[in-house]
Amino acid sequence: MNKKLVKDGLLFFLMAIFIGVFAVFFAKSCNIAFNCFLTMFNHVGYWILLIIPCGFIVITYLIIQYFPEAEGSGIPQSLALGHTDDISKLSKFFIARTIFSKYIFIVMGTGFGATVGREGSTVQIGATVMTLFRKNLSDVKKKALLTAGAAAGLAAAFNTPLGGIVFLLEELAKGISLKHNLAKITAIAVSGVVAVLLAGNYSYYGIVAHTLLSYDWKIFIVAIIIGIFAALNNYVFSKVVYITTASPFSYINKIRKKHPLLTSVICGLLVAVVGILSHGLSFGNGYVESRESLSGVRELPMFYYVFKMFGSILSTASGVPGGYFATCLAIGNGMGSFVHHFFAVANSQQYALLGMVAFLSALTQAPVTSLVMILQVTYTQMFTLPLIVACLTATWISSMLDKSIYDYQINNYLRPTNIPQKDIKKL
Repeated sequence: MNKKLVKDGLLFFLMAIFIGVFAVFFAKSCNIAFNCFLTMFNHVGYWILLIIPCGFIVITYLIIQYFPEAEGSGIPQSLALGHTDDISKLSKFFIARTIFSKYIFIVMGTGFGATVGREGSTVQIGATVMTLFRKNLSDVKKKALLTAGAAAGLAAAFNTPLGGIVFLLEELAKGISLKHNLAKITAIAVSGVVAVLLAGNYSYYGIVAHTLLSYDWKIFIVAIIIGIFAALNNYVFSKVVYITTASPFSYINKIRKKHPLLTSVICGLLVAVVGILSHGLSFGNGYVESRESLSGVRELPMFYYVFKMFGSILSTASGVPGGYFATCLAIGNGMGSFVHHFFAVANSQQYALLGMVAFLSALTQAPVTSLVMILQVTYTQMFTLPLIVACLTATWISSMLDKSIYDYQINNYLRPTNIPQKDIKKL
């Protein structure tokens, strides 16, 4: 028996187990941090206008000075792996220190009320873990391990093993052999099993009662309306995120990069203002509100999604790490609630589900991943057909309007740094 093969296989399983354990630990840490923030928010009054900017500037300063690998959400860095054979440009985002820095700063950002999610960072950390303790890897093997870890991280973060597999095949595994893909699916399964053992076999957003999922032909009209509405809102959202954080020729982004600490303070102050105006609903990734609205415990305010979008854009622009992969589910939930206020032909839970799948599809332009993710995080298989209609409508319109925001961010990570400014638009 080949001892090296056995050793590599054992290490592979141990790293997959670690991803599952870490994903649960990360989730619990963020939940504790956010609960502490909400307690503070309810007691400090308008001092929150000072506390959040101070927290944001500390995080931004530490990342700029000492932990540059912690920047961003983690999703575009991981997606970029599937768009290049030369992963040397991305290696700095997948070093051992990334595990520590991403964890610390996401928990800190959550503890200061940033509208960011940990899920994208779990994807990046999962990718990083898979290449620990491995030396002299070829680019092909290293890329295979990185993408395996990324997909395992997504599966463990949302408790969606099938979603992790589809994410792998639709977004990460371009140009990678079937043999390597089977190994990655094994990593997804192992990390998923570990997460279930530690956190229980739960649905991320709870289970929507089957009695609420019966529908007739009118829901398909609703699905098309919400799909269009989500695509249009995503165009605005993505364009603003691009201009403020990703465009190499945007004046606003140039100012942000030239004065990152001042930008962090201003964005932190505005995050606090939006939080006060929304009575705290704009803070965090929206997990609690989405879960409660799907279970019927809470009805979201009409303009909830607007507050959440502002919070997400400002948090992202501030320099606090974290992304909007999970936050966009809350935004989509709010969009469904918004449409329900004007055109109610079914219960609000159905509108919420349609909004979630539509906005995620519009944002990522990965319809299969979006559909499978929503089905798994809500256990709503009997509502599949309306979700497909909303998903395809949003993806089709979004793709006609512009590329995904992730595509722009991926190009930034892969673009050579020595290209003249005038040639950047040609990429």
